[in-house]
Amino acid sequence: MNLISDSFNYTSQDHQEYENVGYKIFNPFLSQEGLESCRHELDLMINEKLQPGRNPDEIISAHHQEPWAWELATHPKVLDMIEMQIGPNIVLWSSHLICKPPGSGMHIPWHQDAPYWNVSDGLAAGIWIAFDDVDASNGGMCILPRWHQRGVLPIAQRQSRLFNQEIEPSSLPKDIDQVKVQYHFQAGGMAIHNTMIPHTSEPNRSNRWRRVAVFRYVRADGEHGPKKYEDYRTGEPFDREFFLVRGEDIANRNLPRSPFINH
Repeated sequence: MNLISDSFNYTSQDHQEYENVGYKIFNPFLSQEGLESCRHELDLMINEKLQPGRNPDEIISAHHQEPWAWELATHPKVLDMIEMQIGPNIVLWSSHLICKPPGSGMHIPWHQDAPYWNVSDGLAAGIWIAFDDVDASNGGMCILPRWHQRGVLPIAQRQSRLFNQEIEPSSLPKDIDQVKVQYHFQAGGMAIHNTMIPHTSEPNRSNRWRRVAVFRYVRADGEHGPKKYEDYRTGEPFDREFFLVRGEDIANRNLPRSPFINH
């Protein structure tokens, strides 16, 4: 099956735009066949496998359990794009399936990924793939273009189970509603954004789903810190694992290449 649209090609011009403004949107990214397949697999996860009581926006690191998520995250066209950003030695360290049902989901405050997730500067842009049409009404993301060039912004603490930090509000532009960019996607679209760019999203206030996948990568010699995740099917904890998906294990960490083979 051809997961990625034949029309998708990450060019040097695309990369220059990404470097300048901090993000780049591609419509389409998935092929129609790829979109339908991913939707089918995701619906099976939500409707038949998800642990009772667990929210569908909390499926973290499912590439450990789901071959379709692994295949998408490690597709050659995806890795070609990542290689232009961080070089040839690429590690997949995180996936997040963020699925907001109609009329649900939470507010995600303004934040920068690299400081929030405590990762090194070798982290590549997050890949944000939409399985539904996405806009402001169903919780699409907003970003501040070119703000990835301003370094780490001051951080304020907040009371929240998932996001307990946010960018200090006084550090954000006073005319933020005029300068922010709202993501709009057709189903099957994709965006990349620099991990230092401020971004936020609102709850899904529509009668439509907002299903997206986020994949994150780091250089093989970048910072690889420990973290616990929970199996979305059982709630059982497991250690975060870093998989070498392209290139060489240049830091000699004995990195595995797949969760689906013995290592």
